[in-house]
Amino acid sequence: MAPPAPGALCGDSTTESRRSGAGAQRGRSRTHLLVRADYPAYDSIDEVIEESDVIIRGTVVGAQVRELLPEASEGDDPAANPQAGVSPEEAAEVDPVIVTVSTAKVAEVLSGPAGGLEAGDTVEVSQLGGTVDGVTYKEEQTTHLVKGTTEYVLMLADHGPEAPYDLLNPTQALYTVTPGEKVEAVADAGFGNAGSVGQLAAKARTIGSAR
Repeated sequence: MAPPAPGALCGDSTTESRRSGAGAQRGRSRTHLLVRADYPAYDSIDEVIEESDVIIRGTVVGAQVRELLPEASEGDDPAANPQAGVSPEEAAEVDPVIVTVSTAKVAEVLSGPAGGLEAGDTVEVSQLGGTVDGVTYKEEQTTHLVKGTTEYVLMLADHGPEAPYDLLNPTQALYTVTPGEKVEAVADAGFGNAGSVGQLAAKARTIGSAR
């Protein structure tokens, strides 16, 4: 499975009790851990559209929290295998990456490859963070999708048939649809000039045809 988001991850306790080192470890008295990640940033919504593998409009019908562990160490070359030389005991201490995987029902495909997703399909979308064993992992830029009637426009990266999609950027690729069909950024860091759903779809077609 591909990483849920690009960039390096680290953890930091947000409770009074502090610890040194990276990651979010179990068996501690913490209830909240801050997870940080580096994401690609874009200068315009046109860039986000251009880099998206697929753009959908849809609602969230379910979600689950998952723990992703690094792939098993293979090979002795550190350049090819970051876990080279790591003992099984040390590998067992590696902290999992906590993600929330939402299931979205597609209402409309605004951009994507021919023969790809269709209205009525469901897709999984992975976002960093979630609650496991009473510990909440929070990525500071991420606003999790919410199950219900809220309509979203999601600009997604495709990691292959066995992996969930993820947002190109947690703030610049996540939007809601208003009753008037306007596309609005969920976070302040999102772009405010997305226009209407129809305008965004037309822009995506124009950008796609120019590739």
